[in-house]
Amino acid sequence: MALSLQALTSVQAVKNYLGLSSADHDALLESLIEAVSAHFAAHTGRALKARDYSPDPASPAFDPDNALLDGSGYPELLLPQYPVQGLASLVVDGVALSPAQVPGQAGWVLDRGAGVVSLVSGVFSRGRHNLAVTYRAGFETVPADLAQACLEQVATRFQESGAGQGRLGVSARTLADGSVSYQGQALLPQVTAVLDRYRNRSLL
Repeated sequence: MALSLQALTSVQAVKNYLGLSSADHDALLESLIEAVSAHFAAHTGRALKARDYSPDPASPAFDPDNALLDGSGYPELLLPQYPVQGLASLVVDGVALSPAQVPGQAGWVLDRGAGVVSLVSGVFSRGRHNLAVTYRAGFETVPADLAQACLEQVATRFQESGAGQGRLGVSARTLADGSVSYQGQALLPQVTAVLDRYRNRSLL
């Protein structure tokens, strides 16, 4: 199978890391990459790879959780997914708003990195799903630390598997007396440290 667009590393990168040359375990590696990438998204509360979001049910990018938002009564709108690669439309209470073309002009301005839309004047009126936003958000290129974290976690999962000649679902630790202790672990400590830097602000 081919990896999904949300995969945070590649089969070849993992094989290079593990020193594998044959294609014997490619299917397993693909499934591990998908599982770890999904785990990362759940841990951070974000769709990390770039994708489109639309409030239109007819669109393949329809995602009401991320594109139909509640007005808060403030001039700022925090988009649930970021960084923002592009904002195609912003509709408030059925009225389309335009981006401000020059400083001080009425409309909205976007902080792409933070995923914050700000009105030059006025506020986003309070309401339930009264804001419809069409945008693209996430990383077009996976940051190096995030890609490395995914690589290391996938490699560990492989080494723990039967194919990797390890013990399924556990990791090994050599104790001071020379014995080996096996303990299940969801994420490597260094991986958790990286993911915590990418946690969605709503979870902080």
